[in-house]
Amino acid sequence: MVRFLGPIKGHTGSVHSVAFSPDGSMIASGSWDGTIKLWRVSDGALLRTLEGDLVGPVFSIAFSPDGSMIASGSGDKTIKLWRVSDGTLLRTLEGHTGPVTSVAFSPDGSMIASGSADNTIKLWRVSDGALLRTLEGHTGEVLSVAFSPDGSMIASGSGYDPDTERSDSTIKLWRVSDGALLRTLKGHTWVVLSVAFSPDGSMIASGSADNTIKLWRVSDGSLLRTD
Repeated sequence: MVRFLGPIKGHTGSVHSVAFSPDGSMIASGSWDGTIKLWRVSDGALLRTLEGDLVGPVFSIAFSPDGSMIASGSGDKTIKLWRVSDGTLLRTLEGHTGPVTSVAFSPDGSMIASGSADNTIKLWRVSDGALLRTLEGHTGEVLSVAFSPDGSMIASGSGYDPDTERSDSTIKLWRVSDGALLRTLKGHTWVVLSVAFSPDGSMIASGSADNTIKLWRVSDGSLLRTD
């Protein structure tokens, strides 16, 4: 039986991203108010607030696979790494020239992918924060990034380009090892807001502002279904 715990309150701005810890005991939330909050799932208690030197809204958050860290992407154009146990800011990753709209850890926890309004995806090494490579090819802001379950690929979904006043509206697949663009999936008619791999890595689901979800086959990029 599911027990309703009631609303969890504490932010003073809209909440843009939420994530469960890998063990399911905590929820992290990132907000327009420039904070990240950690909540205990069992009773909704606020465990701590991560503020550091955040400037601007927090658009995306992700737990590391072992649950020891949180990555956050912010309107201040940075990615920040936080220690979950005490909320310490471990590192700030700088390099994007636009707000960071999406962050994701690789399955082994060694890398972070970040998508930005500067139309790029960047890959970072977690251990020292080094920028490994920049993936370029989208003509609109990158609104979502996701690693494949085996960590060999990244999917990215793109949105609006204010310079051309046109929407990219594509999903791109990239090889992690060298940053090569493997294929571009076209079919949405407006911005792609979210992408996710299936657990076995054979399919990608994409959600768009065109009010559709599309399902794609990874091996050849073919469109399987639109819902």
